[in-house]
Amino acid sequence: MFAVPTGENSAVAVDDSDPDAWVISYITFDPLSVEKLSVENLGNVLCATVNVQSQAVWILGDYIQAVSRDLGQGFGVPFPQENVVPFNLQLVGDYFYLCCGKATVWVFDRTVNQWIERLAHGPEPVIPERGPTETAGDYVERTYPIMDRYARENPDAYAAFACGDAHYVIGALGRIVRFRGDEVNELWLDSGARLIHGFEENNQAVICADRPRAEIYKGTFEDGFELLYANDETALHLTAQHKGKRYIGAGQDEKYEGPALFELKGDELVVVETGCAREPVNLIQLVSEGDVLWAIDSAGFFRLKDGGWTLTELSAL
Repeated sequence: MFAVPTGENSAVAVDDSDPDAWVISYITFDPLSVEKLSVENLGNVLCATVNVQSQAVWILGDYIQAVSRDLGQGFGVPFPQENVVPFNLQLVGDYFYLCCGKATVWVFDRTVNQWIERLAHGPEPVIPERGPTETAGDYVERTYPIMDRYARENPDAYAAFACGDAHYVIGALGRIVRFRGDEVNELWLDSGARLIHGFEENNQAVICADRPRAEIYKGTFEDGFELLYANDETALHLTAQHKGKRYIGAGQDEKYEGPALFELKGDELVVVETGCAREPVNLIQLVSEGDVLWAIDSAGFFRLKDGGWTLTELSAL
């Protein structure tokens, strides 16, 4: 299951548990109402992104499917080329960003209905053939540096987001790329962390990493990025600021079984107890939207509003 808030009082969930169909739920809270539609199941859902104005949902699984709420059906969207390795699909401004392996990023331009390469990897290295008397070990030792150098120069791209009038792409080895108008800037964080999630907060970019440890940065290209938080527990890489408080969440990590929601007080993590019928487990989303803090796990929606938590279970919809 994947879910994303679309405002203070609404969210969209995609349930991929049925082998024959993806079930998309358009949910409104306070009062609760749900509209569902089913489309072809195209594999496990990696992520989904919503056009809030049109309510269209683009879903990334084994393939991409664009779902129209008005028409009540889905339409296949071909990948930009064969053998792409997609990690994330996100609507950023007017473009759908498809972040892929080898530092490759495509954007779907809806005005012309086609993919445009926004970020390209360098040319593939030429790997010499194995010598007739060369052992497998010697061959690997000789060619590994070539492939390693190429991978480090072209790290995978994992996510895209908007910050002010710029679009950011983040990925492996601490690489951050900013697109603003015709200008392209990039920097590499010294930690070399795997950057997997980002968003705008108070006119600055917040960027989250999950390897080799959890790290959360905040800043700009002009002023640099400050490390706000770090933890050797790699699952604790989600964050949101809400009503002046900094929250930390445990993301999707099958090895982590601890509490999923904390408040960061100084350098200390304090477990948040919602008082609901159950407490959240590993989160899909931790997002502040206006007066509501969303903490969404694979089974339901936790919402903090007016000082109190409520839980809406997916199974009850």
